[in-house]
Amino acid sequence: MRLVTRADFDGLVCGALITLMEEDVDSYLFVEPKFMQDGSVDIRRGDIIANLPYHPNCTLWFDHHITNAPAWQRHAGKTEDRKSKIEDRSSILHPPSSIVPGKGGFRIAPSAARVVYEYYTTPGERRETGGGSWNKEQLKLLGSERMKFLLEETDKIDAGQLTTEDVLHPSGYVLISMTIDGKWSEDESYWLRLIELLRERSLEETLREPEVKRRCQKILDDQDRLKSILLARTTLKGNVIFTDLRGIKDIPDGNRFLLYTLFPSGNISVKINDDSQRANTTAISVGYNIFNATSNVNVGELLQNYGGGGHKVVGSCRVPNDEAEQAIREIVEAVKE
Repeated sequence: MRLVTRADFDGLVCGALITLMEEDVDSYLFVEPKFMQDGSVDIRRGDIIANLPYHPNCTLWFDHHITNAPAWQRHAGKTEDRKSKIEDRSSILHPPSSIVPGKGGFRIAPSAARVVYEYYTTPGERRETGGGSWNKEQLKLLGSERMKFLLEETDKIDAGQLTTEDVLHPSGYVLISMTIDGKWSEDESYWLRLIELLRERSLEETLREPEVKRRCQKILDDQDRLKSILLARTTLKGNVIFTDLRGIKDIPDGNRFLLYTLFPSGNISVKINDDSQRANTTAISVGYNIFNATSNVNVGELLQNYGGGGHKVVGSCRVPNDEAEQAIREIVEAVKE
C-alpha cells in the first residue's frame, strides 16, 4: 500500500495519522497538486491520497480543498438528478461532512489531517480498508491528548489562524512547519523522518531531533533576510499586497505569513515566483491577509480559471511564462476592491 501526499505540514501530519492506522503502508510518493491536476502522476489501485486532488485509481482519498469538492461526489459514488445539478450547485461545492468507509473522507475543514482523524475516529464508520481492522492500541494513541494537540496545531497552521506573535516569533509546531518546503525532492528523507516523529514522539522530543533542531534554527536566523527581500520586492496596489520574487536565487524558506506583518493594510496578497519544479513556468499564489481577512474573493474558484485551485481564502496556480503577465494582470484586477 502506498501513501501519496503533499510535502507540507498538513500532508505530513496526514501521513503520520494514516501510517498509524494503516500498517500496510510500505512506500510513499510526495507530489505537488499541479502534477495531480495535470494527470502526470502514476496512481495505482490501493494508493491512499491525502491533501491532494483526486485520481480515480486510488482506493482511499482524504481532502478539504473547496475546488476538489465535485470530485468527492464521484469518488463516493454519489449522483444527483438533473434538477439538483441546476438548482443547488452549493451542495456540490459545500458538501456536508462526509465519511465513506473504504473510500475516505472529505469536508471543508481547517486541515486535511482533521478529515483523516475523523475518518478513523467516527463511531460506526470503522471498517476494514484492506490493511486489516484497527486495534485498541492504535485507536488509543489516535485519541491521545498528544494527537489531539497535534491536530489542533495543524488546523491552526494550515488555516492560517495564527497570531502576530506566532509569525514574528515562531515556536513549536508552527516553527517546525516552516522547515518544510515541498519543492526540494532531496528533502524526502527529512519528510519521512518527520512523519515518524509526528506519529510517535512528543513535540519536545521532535524539537530535540538534531536535523529538526538545525532546520528550525536556520528559519530563525534567516528571518531578517527574508524580511529585507519582501520589503524590496513588494508593492501595495490598493488593497492588494503584490510581491514579485522572480529572478531571486536562494530565497529563504519558511515564514509565509511574515509578509502580512509588513503590509497590514492590504487584505489579500498576490505572490509571483519562478516555478522551481518546471522550466519556463511561473508560480502564482493568492491568499487573504490572516490579520486583515476582509476580502470576499473565492480564491480557489478564481485560480481554477488558470489551471490551479485551493481554498476560498488561499490557492495557487502555475502558468507558462509566456502567459504569465496576462494572468497576473487579470488575477490582480480580480482581487482588487
